[in-house]
Amino acid sequence: MEAALSRVVRLGADHASMLDACARCMAAHAWVGGGAPKFNEALATRRTALQAAFAEAAQEIAQRIRRLGGQAHVPSFSTSISVMAPVPGAFSGMDIAAMTRMVADLQRAGQELPRAGQRLGAELSALCVSSPSVRQVLDTGAWADEQARDLRQRLTTIQQTHDVGTASKATAAFGLFGGHAPASGEINRLTTAAGKGDVTALKTLKDLQDTGEDATLAGRLTVWWRELDKTAQDQLIATSPGLLGALNGLPATVRDQANRKHLADQKATLGPELERLRASSAELKKTLKSLVEQEGSTRDPRQISANPVQRAQALQALGKNAAAIKDLELKLRQVTSVEKSLALGGQNGRPPAMLLQLELGGLGKTAVSFGNPDEADNIAVYVPGTGTKLDGFGDSNSDAHRAAVTWDQANEFRRDKKTASIAWLGYAAPQWESFLEMEGTPALDFAATNGAPLLASFTDGLRASHDAASGVRFTVLGHSYGSTTVGAAAQKRPGAFADQLIFVGSPGVTAKEVKDLKVGSVWVGEAPNDPVGDIGSVVPALGPDPSSGVFGAQTFYVPDSGDSVVSFKGHSSYWGDNSKSLSNIAHIINGDYGSVILHAEPFPSSTVTPPPPTGPPSLSLKGSSALPTERPSPHPQPSPVPAGE
Repeated sequence: MEAALSRVVRLGADHASMLDACARCMAAHAWVGGGAPKFNEALATRRTALQAAFAEAAQEIAQRIRRLGGQAHVPSFSTSISVMAPVPGAFSGMDIAAMTRMVADLQRAGQELPRAGQRLGAELSALCVSSPSVRQVLDTGAWADEQARDLRQRLTTIQQTHDVGTASKATAAFGLFGGHAPASGEINRLTTAAGKGDVTALKTLKDLQDTGEDATLAGRLTVWWRELDKTAQDQLIATSPGLLGALNGLPATVRDQANRKHLADQKATLGPELERLRASSAELKKTLKSLVEQEGSTRDPRQISANPVQRAQALQALGKNAAAIKDLELKLRQVTSVEKSLALGGQNGRPPAMLLQLELGGLGKTAVSFGNPDEADNIAVYVPGTGTKLDGFGDSNSDAHRAAVTWDQANEFRRDKKTASIAWLGYAAPQWESFLEMEGTPALDFAATNGAPLLASFTDGLRASHDAASGVRFTVLGHSYGSTTVGAAAQKRPGAFADQLIFVGSPGVTAKEVKDLKVGSVWVGEAPNDPVGDIGSVVPALGPDPSSGVFGAQTFYVPDSGDSVVSFKGHSSYWGDNSKSLSNIAHIINGDYGSVILHAEPFPSSTVTPPPPTGPPSLSLKGSSALPTERPSPHPQPSPVPAGE
């Protein structure tokens, strides 16, 4: 019996630590996030169970020996994992070589543990000892083999799509560990169905995305798309371009292709349908006129009694047509606005514009990027505020134009860097005509609260689909009420929303202090003649004034536009041609903080000899020096009328 114990102890010594190398690898790279922590938890559970199985089997034999009066000692099979703690740095990916070794270790465990379990079972059976230890060893071996096969397949996908030794955070976390991501079963079911063209599954994924609850969803969609074969990808673009183009996490080139097709399809459908309805309405008007004339000329009571019913039916149909015509005309204006926005790309050295989102109808939604965000060194997302609608998005000096000139200025300063400047209207911005409506008023934060998960999800997608493992600087810029939405979105993704925020003309960002935003760098610019920027200091319904010293953000200089406060032109002056405010915004986006103008520069002092005095000699100023003149302070002054935007 002592010999049997010796063999079991040796078996445990050889196999109880078979998952240690895997655990050591995971401990060293656990900061990658995504589905990795859940995999790590399962690995730790299996490792502990494996070590306990050999210990319990040896103890069973040792107790037999002791009951017979012998001496028996069972060593501990528990081992500790010692690794250097990860040091914070720029790296944000996964070491492919380390993961390859881990998969090989899992495969080896999957091959050797079943044999060890069989040998353990034979030793215990010979002694007539019944123990669950054998099943635990066999189950751990089967688990290791299953993980090795699954992870090797995913690792192969990563190596095929990345030509460097690291994978992006999204790909590593969800390509390599996708099977262990939170709620992976439901998402896997939906993506599998969506890959086969299931429209309901695509809609469900879009709905889940819009809740903003799952910060990992965009990463899973990134890998899902990469793992689809080319035929399936082309089929989805052809049959469901609108839904596909709305999914965050897909490559920007794919979203652009899908959304442009959706735009073209809508334009081709809307025009003929509008003409049909207009023709139908014209016929209905003729019918109504005829019925009225008949009613006035006929003396047949039966004909007279029938006319009111026919007239009511015609009026009802005409009303439906009028509503449908109004909706179609709006959508066609929105199509034109998007086309104008896209036409800004390819001009003045700009890259072609990319259409990253498109929803027609109502206020409308879109996202237009100047530069490919998947390849950019610097990404800037601009979020507009109150009154923004899709049908005015592409107008001169409007939102798409602001993103375009932001790209111009950032590129002018740093031609060695790739920039992507995005105008994002992915939420229902509050409207002045809805001032008395709780959900749509700019006086409350409801629109920002509703828009925050949509913006957070969009930025999740930009991070997930970005090609580089590190090195991208991510800026989100909010103007007016757009800053309120940005502030709310930042608090939805604490520490993971953006590298820096820029607020201009902000009425409040739903945070009491800058630290509440959980973003490393926060900048605020406010024109002295912008009344909206003073709202937070007078009526802090959306939060305190972010330009105040108490809030704690870094302010930058914005000159007075020279317009009266009541004209509100100062509120739209931040993107003026060759303006210091636009230059400052571009420098911040590029990370060139030393070039940012923080305060107004005083005019140089000068000595001026005035003309001969006309007063008494005692009032003579001859030989005196004029006082130095300074520019107005860049710090905002309270406005006499803190009106809206």
